[in-house]
Amino acid sequence: MLLRTLLQLSLTSADASRSNQFRQQLNAASDRDWQEVSIDLELHRLMPFVYYGIKVHGLKDCVPKSILDKLLNVYISSLGRNQVLLNTLAAVLKATYEAGVRPVLWKGVVLVDQLYPDRAVRMMGDIDWAIAPHELETVSRVFERLGFTIKDRLTTPDAVYFMGQNRVFFDVHHRVRLFEGKEHLPLTQNLTSALGGLSEICALEPTAMLTHLTVHLAGHMAETGPLLFWILDFVFLLRKWGHLIDGNRLDRLMPSENWLFLGRLLHFLEVEFNEPLPPDLAKLAREHKPLTLESITRQSRLAVWGLPHPRGWLKLMAYRLGLKSPSVQKFPRASDLVLWASDVVSAVH
Repeated sequence: MLLRTLLQLSLTSADASRSNQFRQQLNAASDRDWQEVSIDLELHRLMPFVYYGIKVHGLKDCVPKSILDKLLNVYISSLGRNQVLLNTLAAVLKATYEAGVRPVLWKGVVLVDQLYPDRAVRMMGDIDWAIAPHELETVSRVFERLGFTIKDRLTTPDAVYFMGQNRVFFDVHHRVRLFEGKEHLPLTQNLTSALGGLSEICALEPTAMLTHLTVHLAGHMAETGPLLFWILDFVFLLRKWGHLIDGNRLDRLMPSENWLFLGRLLHFLEVEFNEPLPPDLAKLAREHKPLTLESITRQSRLAVWGLPHPRGWLKLMAYRLGLKSPSVQKFPRASDLVLWASDVVSAVH
């Protein structure tokens, strides 16, 4: 599976012996293999990550030019977009600090700033952070002064969505149900930051971050399937801060319905990428059947169609009968439709 090779090389430090092994595997791939993997890389938002890995290993000559050009273009686009997001974040944080508010940063911006090897490789959409409810009025004034507007359509009872003139979006959470009643536990950490003009940022501490990443990914399964670029967040979190994960605190933070998913995901990382796990997490992982790369990509391809939910089958039937034009380029693979049932059975064992 070409996708497996690309992920493994992108997660491996450059080494002459390993690079030669990867070169042989890439050279054995057919044009059809490359076209199919290009679709998966785009769906899973992995193009910048894989381009970086190919470059580090010196394997650009093994990639068809049309595919390499696409990878490079998305890498450059991601680098530019991420820099705009980070520069905007630095300016807004400086203003909130001056107003006496220190937001807790979540997900993408922390991962890019602290964990990933290159600022382009982890694509970002919006910027998520959390504040106390009584700080919302102050923060809203800061955003208004900086030219941001509220996007009512995206605002929820728990969060306000602000959009800047450069189309940078901030998802400002003033209520975090996941951690309600657990405020007495250590939930945050102060980090030295590479963001321009800031010496320090506040983020979730590793155990709380692992909890949030798990709940976030599981919560988007029906919409997107298990996207690999979110799964890689776990790899880099555990590589840098895995030794700081507190098993007892994780027991108190993780919702009971998410333990099975976390166990299967961790076992997948251990089996598929040979990622070492902290003892408590390794024990959890081995209690559950691992996810597989094949099931992950299959579920994400089906999620584009709203499958396997009933409305997805109805939509697919309407397209097949010519009652509606498809909004995506390709119909689901026959093998995906046949094998999804086995994924469902595995998910509950």
